[in-house]
Amino acid sequence: MTAVYITIDTEYSAGLAIRLGLHAREAVYARSIAGHTADGAVGIEHQMEVMDAHGIKGVFFVDPMPALVWGTRAIAEVVEPILARGHEVQLHLHPEWMEIAGDANPLNGRTGRNLHDFTEDEQVELLELAREYLMQAGAPAPTAFRAGNYGADDATLRALHRVGIRYDSSHVPGIAGSDCRIGLTSANREVVRREGTIEVPVGSIRSFRGQRHAQITALSHWEMAAALRFCVREGVAMFNIVSHSFELMSHDRTRANAIVRGRFARFCETVAATPGAHGATFTSRPPQIGDGTGAAGMPHSEIRSAARVAEQLASNALYGAS
Repeated sequence: MTAVYITIDTEYSAGLAIRLGLHAREAVYARSIAGHTADGAVGIEHQMEVMDAHGIKGVFFVDPMPALVWGTRAIAEVVEPILARGHEVQLHLHPEWMEIAGDANPLNGRTGRNLHDFTEDEQVELLELAREYLMQAGAPAPTAFRAGNYGADDATLRALHRVGIRYDSSHVPGIAGSDCRIGLTSANREVVRREGTIEVPVGSIRSFRGQRHAQITALSHWEMAAALRFCVREGVAMFNIVSHSFELMSHDRTRANAIVRGRFARFCETVAATPGAHGATFTSRPPQIGDGTGAAGMPHSEIRSAARVAEQLASNALYGAS
């Protein structure tokens, strides 16, 4: 049985907060979390409705760092609907919020784009603070983490172990040159224990130049469906897929991206219709050391890859490059 982890990085955009102004929290929520567009909402409520329709539970990695600016009520507005629908909340963290936090910056003015810009002790402090904010917003104690921008390093794994968070999912073997600085390579595609923490890599498939990561905007439905069938057929334990709360929107976050929205819906339908596959979370099906997390062993199909490139070009032309 292949467990399908649909993980959704759920975050207020710090960039939008700067552009629109810190007074515009509701507008940032609408364009980052709720996905409000003239074509209807395509944010987390829509994503949960689609998953609910197919009996799938998602994993929402929620960034609580905007509480530095707007308080924990702003985070509760994200956490509460997720829990109300029975989906899972885990921890996400974008350090960029410290640049606009003013006196609330917990590191006395220290800033950085990624967690790996900070020492291990500083990362411990940030993780403890973020966990506290998340739990004050109503979430259970998190057991899993993903760094904003995937920007973790081995010190992050040690820090997670120190604060008692069991799993990390920041390693993306399918993105060459990502912001991740964990000491693993593109060949490391299975669940491993590293620096006291269990690392759960994001899934990937073979593509033109090595691998391509399993993200809703990065793969076509044809590729994801083929990868899922491969995982079931070959007994791969899990297919770990990434999306974002704003991912079904146009690049300027004003319109629904019909191509990506349809891709997400079709994939959820495929998971429900595929014997031997089921939606899972870190709680319902905890990752095990040695589990494969994707279909990197699947032979590369130039036809599928070329079709995805054509579809992506159409999406970029209609909705902006993602």
